[in-house]
Amino acid sequence: MLQARWLNLVLILTSRIYEQKQQLTRRSGFKAIFNVFNLIFLELLLSFVSLPLYVGMKSSRVTAYLEEKSDYTKINFDYNLRRILTLTSVSVIFFIWLVKLLLIILAPVIFGPIQLYSVSDLKSVDLLQEEVIMSETGIQTAKVFDEMIIPELTKIDKLRGGDYRFYGIGQPQTKIVLLISDSQTIILVGDIDDQGEWQVDLVRDELKLSEGNHSILAFGFDEEKEVRSQLSYRQYFKSQDILINKLLKNSDIFINSSITIIIILGIFLTILTL
Repeated sequence: MLQARWLNLVLILTSRIYEQKQQLTRRSGFKAIFNVFNLIFLELLLSFVSLPLYVGMKSSRVTAYLEEKSDYTKINFDYNLRRILTLTSVSVIFFIWLVKLLLIILAPVIFGPIQLYSVSDLKSVDLLQEEVIMSETGIQTAKVFDEMIIPELTKIDKLRGGDYRFYGIGQPQTKIVLLISDSQTIILVGDIDDQGEWQVDLVRDELKLSEGNHSILAFGFDEEKEVRSQLSYRQYFKSQDILINKLLKNSDIFINSSITIIIILGIFLTILTL
């Protein structure tokens, strides 16, 4: 009984759409424009209301009373056409959103060593000439001690989640200071162990590197003596997002645009078949 009432509601909306389509050919100006928007609204309403019916009832089971014939007659063609258009559109939209969900959950992040570049003809300049505001007063006022070992950056790893880990060697039991070029210079400070090795992490959630090439300068800092080493030679690395991450960044725009186009195309095709 409920199914029959639901089907009658679908048929009523379909009949109203037929009437609007017939009136559209006899109207012009603002009335015609209003009629078009009214048709679009009715088509959207019909798709929403008829979706459960289209899922549960095949066209071979659908009948309707046609007044001019005074009898029940199959309306397979019209019902089946609308059923195909609606279910196809919904399936495509569901598939697009499913792909988006899978990309967000399962997208792999490429990680591992990043290639380092060095430029031999560049000379290291004094830290004060870099116009960098130090976050620690001790580092800012430290004097250059020529006998202090100049640290060396040996490797960079890109970790899961977009974090970076910098490895190198330097003078044991001192601190390592990294200067990374970006829109604003990033300063990272870490400890050098007894073996003269160090590693410093750049956490994406705290500091996010922009895409492109970045230069790195490093120097050692002795906190007790308040002296620092000379700057290391300048090295370069490239920060870039993989294709999956780029798709994720623009996924909302792409998916929402695709769904809008599908809905408009479905409405257009449905109106043409009236």
